[in-house]
Amino acid sequence: MQNYNNSANIGSDFIFKYFKDRMKEKKITQKKLSEMIGVSESTLVRNFKKETEMLLTTYLKICGALELNPYLIPKEIDSTEFQRLFFN
Repeated sequence: MQNYNNSANIGSDFIFKYFKDRMKEKKITQKKLSEMIGVSESTLVRNFKKETEMLLTTYLKICGALELNPYLIPKEIDSTEFQRLFFN
Protein backbone atom coordinates (compact mmCIF):
# COMPACT_ATOMS: atom_id res chain seq x y z
CA MET A 1 0.00 0.00 0.00
CA GLN A 2 1.32 3.42 -0.93
CA ASN A 3 1.92 6.11 1.67
CA TYR A 4 -0.11 9.20 0.82
CA ASN A 5 0.92 11.28 3.87
CA ASN A 6 3.10 13.59 1.79
CA SER A 7 0.31 14.15 -0.72
CA ALA A 8 -2.10 14.90 2.12
CA ASN A 9 0.30 17.38 3.75
CA ILE A 10 1.11 19.19 0.52
CA GLY A 11 -2.53 19.13 -0.56
CA SER A 12 -3.78 20.60 2.72
CA ASP A 13 -1.09 23.33 2.58
CA PHE A 14 -2.27 24.17 -0.94
CA ILE A 15 -5.94 24.22 0.05
CA PHE A 16 -5.42 26.34 3.18
CA LYS A 17 -3.30 28.83 1.22
CA TYR A 18 -6.04 29.00 -1.41
CA PHE A 19 -8.66 29.55 1.30
CA LYS A 20 -6.59 32.36 2.86
CA ASP A 21 -6.01 34.01 -0.52
CA ARG A 22 -9.73 33.82 -1.27
CA MET A 23 -10.54 35.25 2.18
CA LYS A 24 -8.25 38.24 1.44
CA GLU A 25 -9.87 38.68 -1.96
CA LYS A 26 -13.34 38.73 -0.40
CA LYS A 27 -12.18 40.70 2.68
CA ILE A 28 -13.30 37.96 5.10
CA THR A 29 -11.37 37.50 8.35
CA GLN A 30 -11.01 34.15 10.11
CA LYS A 31 -13.37 35.47 12.78
CA LYS A 32 -15.98 36.40 10.17
CA LEU A 33 -15.54 33.07 8.35
CA SER A 34 -15.97 31.16 11.60
CA GLU A 35 -19.22 33.04 12.26
CA MET A 36 -20.44 32.39 8.71
CA ILE A 37 -19.90 28.63 8.95
CA GLY A 38 -20.80 28.10 12.61
CA VAL A 39 -17.39 26.86 13.75
CA SER A 40 -15.46 28.44 16.61
CA GLU A 41 -12.63 30.71 15.57
CA SER A 42 -10.17 28.70 17.67
CA THR A 43 -11.15 25.49 15.86
CA LEU A 44 -10.74 27.19 12.48
CA VAL A 45 -7.31 28.54 13.48
CA ARG A 46 -6.19 25.08 14.67
CA ASN A 47 -7.45 23.58 11.39
CA PHE A 48 -5.56 26.13 9.28
CA LYS A 49 -2.38 25.53 11.30
CA LYS A 50 -2.92 21.77 10.84
CA GLU A 51 -2.95 21.26 14.60
CA THR A 52 -6.28 19.46 14.19
CA GLU A 53 -7.82 17.75 11.18
CA MET A 54 -10.54 19.69 9.42
CA LEU A 55 -13.88 17.92 9.17
CA LEU A 56 -15.25 17.38 5.70
CA THR A 57 -18.38 19.31 6.70
CA THR A 58 -16.21 22.28 7.72
CA TYR A 59 -14.36 22.13 4.40
CA LEU A 60 -17.64 22.11 2.49
CA LYS A 61 -19.03 25.00 4.56
CA ILE A 62 -15.88 27.03 3.85
CA CYS A 63 -16.24 26.30 0.14
CA GLY A 64 -19.82 27.58 0.32
CA ALA A 65 -18.90 30.68 2.31
CA LEU A 66 -16.03 31.55 -0.05
CA GLU A 67 -18.10 30.72 -3.14
CA LEU A 68 -15.85 27.87 -4.25
CA ASN A 69 -16.86 24.61 -5.92
CA PRO A 70 -15.34 21.55 -4.19
CA TYR A 71 -14.77 19.55 -7.36
CA LEU A 72 -13.49 15.99 -7.37
CA ILE A 73 -11.76 15.66 -10.71
CA PRO A 74 -10.72 12.20 -11.91
CA LYS A 75 -6.94 11.90 -12.10
CA GLU A 76 -6.99 10.80 -15.73
CA ILE A 77 -8.57 14.09 -16.89
CA ASP A 78 -6.79 16.47 -14.50
CA SER A 79 -3.77 18.08 -16.10
CA THR A 80 -3.23 20.87 -13.59
CA GLU A 81 0.16 21.65 -12.12
CA PHE A 82 -1.18 20.60 -8.70
CA GLN A 83 -1.97 17.12 -10.02
CA ARG A 84 1.36 16.69 -11.77
CA LEU A 85 3.39 17.75 -8.74
CA PHE A 86 1.73 15.97 -5.87
CA PHE A 87 -0.52 13.12 -6.88
CA ASN A 88 1.38 11.03 -9.40
